[in-house]
Amino acid sequence: MLSFFDKGRRKKALAVAVAAFTVMALAGCSKEQQAPQATLVKTMEVIKRDTPIVYDYTGFVQAQKEVNLMAQVSGQITGKYFLGGEKITAGQTLFTIDQRTYQAKVLNAQAGLASAQATLIRTSRDLERYKKLYEQNAVSKQELDNRVAEAEQAQAAVDAQQALLENANIDLGETNVVAPFDGRIDTNDLSVGNYVTAGQTVLATISNTDPVFVEFSLAENEYLKLLSAHNDAGGASLENLTIVLSDGSTYSEKGRVDQVNRSITQGTGTLSLKAEFPNPAKILLPGMFAHLQANSGTVHDAKLIPQRAVTELMYKKFVYVLGDDNKVSMREVTLGPRIGRLWLVESGLEGNETVVVEGINKIKQGSEVKPEPMTEAELDTAVSLKES
Repeated sequence: MLSFFDKGRRKKALAVAVAAFTVMALAGCSKEQQAPQATLVKTMEVIKRDTPIVYDYTGFVQAQKEVNLMAQVSGQITGKYFLGGEKITAGQTLFTIDQRTYQAKVLNAQAGLASAQATLIRTSRDLERYKKLYEQNAVSKQELDNRVAEAEQAQAAVDAQQALLENANIDLGETNVVAPFDGRIDTNDLSVGNYVTAGQTVLATISNTDPVFVEFSLAENEYLKLLSAHNDAGGASLENLTIVLSDGSTYSEKGRVDQVNRSITQGTGTLSLKAEFPNPAKILLPGMFAHLQANSGTVHDAKLIPQRAVTELMYKKFVYVLGDDNKVSMREVTLGPRIGRLWLVESGLEGNETVVVEGINKIKQGSEVKPEPMTEAELDTAVSLKES
């Protein structure tokens, strides 16, 4: 019996040992299976080609001159002599305002002036008589001084009445509202019968549409570059600006920077400028969107990389460069202007590197990757790798 039990214990111990060995072997296999794998990324070789450098800005068209035509007198509109949105010329009558009250004020001022002039004539004659009498010692110095004061008061009254008449005539003239310059008038809904208040009612807005301004902003460093830049034809970049309209068409006239703001905007580091564009066909209208372009010539053998290949850390720009061992290293780069979906690289790359374009959020310095090459054409259609 003892021998039988001993054999049973040995078999049980052997079974336990085999099971333990099997568990350890499986654990080892599991560890081998969990070994890190290379991360799948999309890569592209640095592009090298001659590249025209075009700086793009968003701007809005402004009138060179714009005025809100304000009512200078109060009253009802008795005449309107234009259609909203049409072109007008300097001196053209636009509105008339009820003149009756202002004509009455002119007549009243004329009557007051006539009365004051009559008084002046009488006091002047009296003064001449008193001067002769004083020379004959027939009147006192006090009486002569009184007549001098009366004549001076009469002259002051004439001056005051003349001023009132001038103001009355000015108000009467303001009832005839004319255009101050050539331009285009807005579509205002004021019409005959509307009551307007002096200094409060805007009758219409008039804009000068040839030439026009395009206001835009650019970074300080770009402004400094463009100051001395020239296009391939030798023209100064800031004097040969181009507009691309919202429908994609290119405006036929070239513009030039006419006004530069006195200082850099605090907080943004940008500078506001106004470019003047001829507008003989009246295509450009105030408020219209304008895509402004400044050409600073062609860079030969420019180095270009996709914009989404660039990552920013602590205000510096970096790209991941693929090594021969399929491991990546971070490289700081200095970037120039955007060229479509690409960045122009000013420094940091030699031009023979391959950079990671997609998957950069899943890698770090020294990561081993599985590169999948992509072409420039695929930048418009490629779907980004899932960043997880």
